[in-house]
Amino acid sequence: MRRLGNAACAAGIVAAGWIAASPAAAQDLDLRPVENKVLAGQGRPALVVEAARAVKQVELTLTACDGKQRVVRIPALGAGQSKRLSLDAGPGRCDWKAEFTYAGANETWALEFPVVIAKPMEIRISRDTVDLAEGRIAFSANSDVARVQVLVLGEGGRTLAEREFPRNTPAGGATEVRFTPPAEAVTLIRLTAWDPDGFYDGVEIAPWFVEVPGDQVGFEFGKADVLPAEEPKLADTLAKVRTALGKQGNEFKARLYVAGYTDTVGGRDYNQELSDRRAAAIAHWMRAHGLEIGVCSQGMGEDGLAVPTPDETPEPRNRRTLYVLANQPPPPSKVFPRSAWKCL
Repeated sequence: MRRLGNAACAAGIVAAGWIAASPAAAQDLDLRPVENKVLAGQGRPALVVEAARAVKQVELTLTACDGKQRVVRIPALGAGQSKRLSLDAGPGRCDWKAEFTYAGANETWALEFPVVIAKPMEIRISRDTVDLAEGRIAFSANSDVARVQVLVLGEGGRTLAEREFPRNTPAGGATEVRFTPPAEAVTLIRLTAWDPDGFYDGVEIAPWFVEVPGDQVGFEFGKADVLPAEEPKLADTLAKVRTALGKQGNEFKARLYVAGYTDTVGGRDYNQELSDRRAAAIAHWMRAHGLEIGVCSQGMGEDGLAVPTPDETPEPRNRRTLYVLANQPPPPSKVFPRSAWKCL
């Protein structure tokens, strides 16, 4: 997983509302909040006062949502001149009010605008909350979650799926999104979450596949029962699976995929059914002997041959089992011509 880092929305200015607005006031003085949505420690919100024509004795009263006031007096502003007034705002969201007047004006005008000092948004996910095989990602965040986007990329950066989910999850609550896993090979999944003020955080999840070597398990002719004499081979493979899991860190939920193959002796349908049963027998053995993760199996029959041969060729290298450790199902390929995995 790679964290994208938190950031603010592109638009730093939110709508401000005038009270008792006057055409004359709008022509003479312009008040506008700037950087009024910032991350804590990464900027200070401010109010900019700009004169369209020369004015004198400008007086502004700035009132925060907690009632604290600050009076600012500007002796004069020439035409086109402006002054930036930093706002002493605390963490969180606060609605401010700026009241102003100037020499020669016969009334006071006011502007209301919000100020947001946000803590960096942080998404928290773990291997127990992400299941790429089922298209499920759950996470929590230290901020309210208003919107989530899931972007699934394939080879060459091509977009395979893109979905947005409106949400209303309070800070610390669980947010879950679901999507249909594409049948094509996935190279990256990018999840981004926004808070109500447009700040966001994102993570990137990379699918991974590890082939685990294993000695070939022998079965009696036409049968799919694991023979006692073959169990040490499976025990050795199980140990290799656990070692591989440890090296990967098992950051997100992984499964073991067991694929069984036959040679070309016998009918295609018969070989398909036999390979299904033998792969399932190995999967059940792994689960019965303490494999903690999910196990999925599928027979490939005489498709995906390791060594191409004519029909009715008893080639031992084609009677094999492949073990793949992955956090999503292996995509269809020459090795895995089908994707009808059955999982325990």
